[in-house]
Amino acid sequence: MSTLLTTDGKVASGVRIDYSALEDLFAPRTVAPYTPPPTGIDNLGITSTDRFHIPGVGEFVVDFKGYVRVARSKPTATDWVNAEVYTNLIEMRMFGQTDGVGEIVVTLNNDYLSTGMLRTPFECMSESQPDKACRMAVGAVFTVPKLGLTLYNKEPIELTIDQVRAIPPAGNPGVGRIYRMLPLFRTDTTGGPPAAYLTSLNFAMGTYLTESELAALRGMGSSVV
Repeated sequence: MSTLLTTDGKVASGVRIDYSALEDLFAPRTVAPYTPPPTGIDNLGITSTDRFHIPGVGEFVVDFKGYVRVARSKPTATDWVNAEVYTNLIEMRMFGQTDGVGEIVVTLNNDYLSTGMLRTPFECMSESQPDKACRMAVGAVFTVPKLGLTLYNKEPIELTIDQVRAIPPAGNPGVGRIYRMLPLFRTDTTGGPPAAYLTSLNFAMGTYLTESELAALRGMGSSVV
């Protein structure tokens, strides 16, 4: 359907944000709880522990470290309860390494617009200071140089965070919603079976990075990515 495509041909899972004029936000920075924030681009650290199954190779648990850059919209209301905030994940790089498959580098799928939102759950709208819920649908690319694999997910990975009391939800743990296994497909073939599966994902959103910390994290991992 054409409504799922952006003007530059990307598949879009939600609201697109024009972030061309938004301010890049770095550490040190204080985030006020239960307060709708001004718009901007959050430069945050992130860690994740993921489990993969690669047929014919085995199962692997990989600890990742990296960063995300998240563009945030202007809140839809000035009060915390009614404010909705829309997000676009505009850059991501995570690096992990494990015995058997070596390093894995995770980046964004440039053909997919990874979008999300933060809002008060409907059942909590009557509370004076409710926790918000955060969700983001993500298209990613997994590069495994040792195995000669570059993989991507056709179904979005839904990153979710509950009990959000400040925006951005820095320091909050989250879960990647996957039903048992998420198929990962090779980027160099069309119509073939999955080459691997992502079977679990547990992440923690980090705090704001300094510009130098972001630059260092951008240099992690394989030079082929």
